[in-house]
Amino acid sequence: MKGHVPTPDGLADEMVRHLFAGNQPYREDEILYPGIGTGPFVSAVHRYCLDHNYSIPDGVGIESDPELVSECRERHENSHVEIQHRDFLEDVSDLGRFEYVIGNPPYVSIEELSKEEKGRYRNRFETATGRFDLYTLFFEQALNSLLMGGHLVFVTPEKFEYTEATQPLRRLLMEHHVELIEHVAEDSFGELTTYPAITKVRGLRSDDSTIIRHRDWSENEVRLPKDGSSWASVIRGDEACIESSVTLGDICQRVSCGVATGADGVFVQKRAEVPAPLIDEWTYPTTSGKQLRLNDGSNSGSVFISPYREDGTLPSEGELGTFGMWAEMHRDKLEERFCVREAGQPWYSWHENPPMKDLFRSKILCKDVTKEPKFWADRAGDIVPRHSVYYIVPDSGVEFDELLAYLNSSEAKAWLEANCQHAANGFLRLQSRVLKRLPVPERLAEEYQETLSRHD
Repeated sequence: MKGHVPTPDGLADEMVRHLFAGNQPYREDEILYPGIGTGPFVSAVHRYCLDHNYSIPDGVGIESDPELVSECRERHENSHVEIQHRDFLEDVSDLGRFEYVIGNPPYVSIEELSKEEKGRYRNRFETATGRFDLYTLFFEQALNSLLMGGHLVFVTPEKFEYTEATQPLRRLLMEHHVELIEHVAEDSFGELTTYPAITKVRGLRSDDSTIIRHRDWSENEVRLPKDGSSWASVIRGDEACIESSVTLGDICQRVSCGVATGADGVFVQKRAEVPAPLIDEWTYPTTSGKQLRLNDGSNSGSVFISPYREDGTLPSEGELGTFGMWAEMHRDKLEERFCVREAGQPWYSWHENPPMKDLFRSKILCKDVTKEPKFWADRAGDIVPRHSVYYIVPDSGVEFDELLAYLNSSEAKAWLEANCQHAANGFLRLQSRVLKRLPVPERLAEEYQETLSRHD
């Protein structure tokens, strides 16, 4: 099965404990095992029922990978489970509905699906919108297979709690009762670093609260939004809540990632190593996200060797002069880029035209993927940031230093940690659409409006 990752026994046992907590299984009950793999949950159910002297319910396991089907049948030859070789994301209505559903859905991003698969899933599933992942479709199909009052336990990436693409899944889940979300250890799947969450759902509508268990073992009860909006700030608690009607996007001219050249290995060099004839006319200071952190600021000693004028226009090939002679030495490599080969851009251009008007203004810089959000000033406005840097250009009249201090405050940090996507090894992925939603103190907007009024 595409995206199959075996479930460790300890995690499978924990999930089965949640599945049967407060609701003893009986022999006449049935369990559905979607994407059963080699059957770790079958073994965990068997262990739990023997330990508690419960009858072992019958079950149906669904698996599309023929090798896994064979191995599972061999391992559980004498179990109470019928293992079927079929695709769980096809029509499985003939199976009926189940008292229990448990599984570890495959984690497959949309980029790994064929055009035919994407179209088929979009036609079949409510949750197949935007940049969906396969596990969201498993969630939807499993909920449709759950009896009224039944119990479902899944382990999935925690990002379904807050990403834009999983809004439909959050709405669907709130048509049931999400009893528990437990954020389990990052290394739950061994060397595969993930941010897994165990989710327990009861198959009935309810206004009851949800128990949240965090990785630091703390616990709280919350009421999750029913409208599909992000659950992040609710799950994190009050520390991530900032009361303001003004967002960063409201008071900024631009919030964007730095420029993409498609060939930084050619266009980015140490200033000291750039041929002298290029320095004055054809270079701009730059920094990467890594350099921001290492240098604790934007002074990296690196430059872009750039064909673009200060107004952002691209000269014709006949106007390139010294730059053209230098670029000609790298022409073969530059012509291999997608922007040239497929999009038909000039061979010496960058992947995108840099918005120099905004880039050459006082701005605030931050790393795109970071352990802890931190922001630095480019007051001179002379840095052209690389693609691994986000830059924030405040509107004229917004107090620059006050905004910078706020962005580095504990309040802003807590909000970003609650709302940003999580990458591997505890890192956060900052994105312009999230940064724009960051609530900011309303006084910053008031100062901006006062400045506008004085200029009217």
